[in-house]
Formats: sequence, C-alpha cells, structure tokens
Amino acid sequence: MGKAGVGLIEGIDVEEIVETLDGYYCYNLVVMHFSHALRNRLEGQAAFLLGDEFEENAEQSLEAAGKLADRIGDLGGEVTADPTRFVERAPLGEFSLPDSNSEVGIILGFVLERVRTIIGEYEAFLERVRGRDEISYVLVLDLLKEQVARESEIEATLMT
Repeated sequence: MGKAGVGLIEGIDVEEIVETLDGYYCYNLVVMHFSHALRNRLEGQAAFLLGDEFEENAEQSLEAAGKLADRIGDLGGEVTADPTRFVERAPLGEFSLPDSNSEVGIILGFVLERVRTIIGEYEAFLERVRGRDEISYVLVLDLLKEQVARESEIEATLMT
C-alpha cells in the first residue's frame, strides 16, 4: 500500500480514506475468489440453485474492486498489490468456507454473515465521510445498496 497524497478532505485525513477504501478493495477481491472457490465446490441441489448466483457475485465483486481502485488512485493512493495480504487487509478477520458444500441453508447463512459484516463497515465509513468526501461517499453508498439488496435476497431465500 503506497502513501496517499498528504492532506485533508474537509477535515478527514486522505490516507485514512485510502486505507479504508483499500480494505474494501481487498474485501471485494476476497469475495470474488471465495465465490469462484465455493462455486467450484458446490454439490447436489446447491450446485443447481446457487452456481449462477456465485458467478454473478464474483463479477460484481470484481467490478466493485475496480471502482474502488479508481477512487484510491484519484486520491493519490495505491491498492494492495500482494494477493497474500488481501484477507489481512479486508474487514473480515479470516478466510473460511462454509461447513457444507451441498446444504443451501448453511451456505447462504454463512454468506449472509459476511454480507452483514461489510454492510456495517460501509455504514460506518459513510458516517465518517458524509459531507466531507462526497465522491467516496457516493461510491460506497452504491456498494452498500448492492449489499443490502444481496442481504434481502438471501433472507428471502432462507425464509422459503
């Protein structure tokens, strides 16, 4: 992670914003890899029901990472280049896969926990930058909307 341009955006350290956005960048790359890995492992009905969803999730995560990388660059920062640091930098704590590759409820419950984690992270960031860094605010707000929609879809599926 390179140094961002020294300075403040409306009272917030630019480097702090870059560090946070880089964590989200890493998170989205971890989600992309997770989605591919889990799709590869799906068995039975889960493979039939969830395979395309995980492929779509991987694509959306890669797209989100690209948007975050662009914003980090705009702020004079650099994204984490070492893939071995993605999990460490992401606001997840650790990388793991669900206990089942075939039980839809277990898989979706596992994913739902991670979606809720990033929703909380995005919300906290929005509170810090609201009215101070509108470009980062709008970017993360859009990412938050995608995650809230994903959370709703998973919850609806788990209720059926």
